Amino acid sequence: MIMVNQSGTYTTFQAPTALQNASNTTIMSDDRDDNLAKVQIAILAILFVCTTLSNVLILFVLLKRRKHNALMHTFMINLCIADLVVAFFQVLPQLVWVITDRFRGPDILCRLIRYLQVVGMFASSYMIVAMTFDRHQAICRPMMTYKKGVARWNVPVFVAWAASLVLSIPQIFIFSKTKLSTGTYDCYGAFIEPWGTKAYITWMTTAVFVLPTLVIATCQVLIFKEIHDSIYLKSEKIVAMVKKKTQLVNGKDTQKSEVTTAMSKTIKMTMVIVLVYVVCWAPFFLIQMWSVWDPKAETERPVFVILMMLASLNSCTNPWIYTTFSSSVSNDLHQMFCCARRGLRKNSNPEDSCFTGTSTVPKDSLY
Repeated sequence: MIMVNQSGTYTTFQAPTALQNASNTTIMSDDRDDNLAKVQIAILAILFVCTTLSNVLILFVLLKRRKHNALMHTFMINLCIADLVVAFFQVLPQLVWVITDRFRGPDILCRLIRYLQVVGMFASSYMIVAMTFDRHQAICRPMMTYKKGVARWNVPVFVAWAASLVLSIPQIFIFSKTKLSTGTYDCYGAFIEPWGTKAYITWMTTAVFVLPTLVIATCQVLIFKEIHDSIYLKSEKIVAMVKKKTQLVNGKDTQKSEVTTAMSKTIKMTMVIVLVYVVCWAPFFLIQMWSVWDPKAETERPVFVILMMLASLNSCTNPWIYTTFSSSVSNDLHQMFCCARRGLRKNSNPEDSCFTGTSTVPKDSLY
């Protein structure tokens, strides 16, 4: 992104998304901070490696478990794919950009990268919306969910990807390889000033962050209200009947308890993913909005640059949040690492061997 400092000169720094370089399209001077660039390179390299390895590892485990047909596994598979798009088309290009200091490639590559950068942002955000909406349907409208059958959760996933691909199309026309006043070329966006940049940043903030957050918050409130009504507002007569039925049909009640436990875990997991998403992305969008709406904003400071880069940390945390809440995935990971260690031990004892039996779905696994 290009910011105007108080002295009136232009300072260039790289932000971790396609919103970079959106606040101006002309560079008067290029004052590169080499020390800041080194910090950026280190952070971006760590983010890329961690995000890629985390999502590839969890995606591999989830794809192996497709036969179990777990509901949340499908959402997490698609969320991992979206986060890998962020890693390869947002973090990696940004890393190369900082190293080379300029975009090195043809115009078509510039437009493609800008397009896929925003696709990753939309997909990661909208997949979380799809997960939360599905939990809302399953808890607040269980009968409707039951009638739709197993294929119901493919619809939110399809809508999330379709919306991401379509809403990112303007990037292809906004950004291009542009000749700067310094005589060099870079991948910049062309905006109608003075309102073009403000409209672009405001639209992206609204579509990628504000609206999804509002939808997610609404679904979560309705979910908690439904849970509260189910737990605390039932009459004593119904509670007594349930307890009596539990004593008479222990096996059936146990099954219901297992489903309730799994549902509770998915709700907690979704909430944690949402909270981490907000914490990671809120500083980025706030700084972006501040930079375009306040002419005196000093957002070129290193602390703000680093804060915006850490937004991509969200794509690294999602798979591990899911692993923490999913007993089946965590058990498979443990078994995988255990077998890997055993393979490295040529003379391992029998008691050092890992369990190699058929993996089953634990009763408290996410569904």
